[in-house]
Amino acid sequence: MPDHSATVPLPRQSRPWYQPFMALLIVALAPIGQMAIDIFVPSLPLMAAEFATDRQVVQLSVTLYLTAFALGQLVYGPLSDSWGRRNTLIVGLLVFLLGSVVCILAPSIGWFIAGRVVQGAGITAASVLMRAIATDCFQGPRLTQVLTYMVIGWGMGPIVAPVIGAFFQMSLGWRYSLAFLLVYGTVLLAMVALVMKESHAKPVPFSLSRLVQGIGTIYGNRRFVLIFLAMGCCYGALLAFNLVGPFIVQTVMGHGPAVFGAAALAMGAMYFGGVFSNRLMPASVSVRTRFRVASQAALWAALAQVLLAWAFDGQLWALVLPFAFVVLFGGVMYPNLMAQGMSAFPQMAGLASSLLGFSLMVIAAAIMGLSSLLQVQSLLPFALMTLMLMGAVFWLVRRVVN
Repeated sequence: MPDHSATVPLPRQSRPWYQPFMALLIVALAPIGQMAIDIFVPSLPLMAAEFATDRQVVQLSVTLYLTAFALGQLVYGPLSDSWGRRNTLIVGLLVFLLGSVVCILAPSIGWFIAGRVVQGAGITAASVLMRAIATDCFQGPRLTQVLTYMVIGWGMGPIVAPVIGAFFQMSLGWRYSLAFLLVYGTVLLAMVALVMKESHAKPVPFSLSRLVQGIGTIYGNRRFVLIFLAMGCCYGALLAFNLVGPFIVQTVMGHGPAVFGAAALAMGAMYFGGVFSNRLMPASVSVRTRFRVASQAALWAALAQVLLAWAFDGQLWALVLPFAFVVLFGGVMYPNLMAQGMSAFPQMAGLASSLLGFSLMVIAAAIMGLSSLLQVQSLLPFALMTLMLMGAVFWLVRRVVN
């Protein structure tokens, strides 16, 4: 009897190209949420003038984006467990694209801020689900490799976004930065809708009581609370620079958007360098030692920032140089803090990841809200805020390792 098995097409998941495609999709999902935060920060002063509003109002578009991004962390994880990763991701991307269109066409600052909230509420699906999809599709060393590339992609977002935004502002206009995000999101949607197959083989029925019990267990852990507070302060300091910096560098100092874009690129590179320095340290350097040294060094760098702001007010290097070292040592601590937080709940890793992301984003949004109230005519207010944040990180990290 003839064998017709060779004529039966393989399932898409079994084809040789499918796993490389999924790895590419995961890496492509990683930076877009971060890029949407930072891509138009070089244009904030121009946007305030165009919308005939003050800087606090236009900065609110960043703070509320982060707030929506944080709240979405609590929704998409449990939803994808019961409804599937693919369907949930499609919905999130569609919401993001809707928000992008509203932002591009916004006739007023109110419409723009509304569009930003919708953007944040949608694209958080990519941030939550990329880790879950990686765990679904890969195991062992291959999973570790894919997650490493994912972290690299995530870290590239805040590094390249201000440079892209500065380029569009100087060449075509700030709304083209949002058009770039619209195209990027459309490509991701096409990849998910046309090629990706559902990766979550066994959906779990949603249980509110089990979810509430898990949240109570995780937030009841003192160590977890200390960790997300420290992470939120580190991340919030970097985002505050991107929020306040354009007005200091461009409006007060008189430099162009390309100068701030270069400064933001330097901050991103220093953060990235701090993250990857962990891989260069010998195994004999314990996590406890890394925490102690990095937290103390970040505090000293923040103190130097205050002294330089007082002595050399109005000088660009007095803002950029000391804060770059704050960011560097924050980058050393951040992945170690994340690993410590996730390792506390191996049996509830998905929920712990969602709550960690939610909590640090809420803190970062609060820090950005406070930073929008700072006076930008002098370097000192931002420097003092940085010192307070690094002082808090120093105190929190010491309690994590004790």
